[in-house]
Amino acid sequence: MKKVILYLVIFTGWIMGCNHSRQNQQGQSQVPMITVSIQPQKYFVERIAGEHFQVQLMIPPGASPVTYDPSPSQMKNLEQSKAYIRIGHIIFEKAWMDKIRSVNPDLKIMDQSQGVDLITDDGNSPGSGRGVDPHIWTSPREVKTQVKNIRDFLIRLDSAHQKIYRENARKFLASIDSLDDSISGRLDGLEQADFLIFHPALSYFARDYGLHQISLEHQGKEPTPSRIKEVIDRSKASHIKAVFIQKQFSTDEARAIARELDAQVVRIDPLAYDWLQNMQSMSRAIADALKNGTNQAKGE
Repeated sequence: MKKVILYLVIFTGWIMGCNHSRQNQQGQSQVPMITVSIQPQKYFVERIAGEHFQVQLMIPPGASPVTYDPSPSQMKNLEQSKAYIRIGHIIFEKAWMDKIRSVNPDLKIMDQSQGVDLITDDGNSPGSGRGVDPHIWTSPREVKTQVKNIRDFLIRLDSAHQKIYRENARKFLASIDSLDDSISGRLDGLEQADFLIFHPALSYFARDYGLHQISLEHQGKEPTPSRIKEVIDRSKASHIKAVFIQKQFSTDEARAIARELDAQVVRIDPLAYDWLQNMQSMSRAIADALKNGTNQAKGE
């Protein structure tokens, strides 16, 4: 009889343990999901949401927002998402947002570019008619507006945890202020300087800190021979000693330009996940390049 009771106790404990395990698994699966387009957004939302939302990424690391097409499984996985936060104006979203809405008509969609002071050309040719420059995440000052948009959207989705979202956003905004101060100090005295980049991804960054971005790409097109000559002439006059190129692009053309300028090719990744660290790294690289050019000009 004692053995029977012991077996019953063990069996009951095993059943309860299995049920508890299932509940944990179910609890994990019940954490609501938000989908975003690019890695910096994933970082922003995770900083504010903490453990209360899972964040699904549409454009994987190393892919270009200009050319990437989502896989069928990604489109299918959107059914699990409670909301989509779009960055605003990238080509991927322009091409796919209507389709994303059609496969999931109940999906709540928020544009995090609301209230941002948008640049309406490529930073090189005012009035070019190219539309909105989409790279709004490269400006610490404009990211503060985006953080507030994300915070308010999360509160609308899940008001029960609004205190957490407000506090996480407050801490993140303080970190952004520190970042802004750090970059301002690093670039102090370099205002109005030119830097050269293949694809014009740093227009907002340049505006924040009083720099001039020169890009090889012009109006969204590969550089023509006349454009390359124009850029080389201006870069020589500005004593530019670095050609910045994004991780998603081939370096062949940039290396050819660098040889003409006796400059180095510097790879950057504005789409990297760890936004705070990446902004520090990119600003250091730009400051070093500008100081190198300034020192050479003084030595002539």
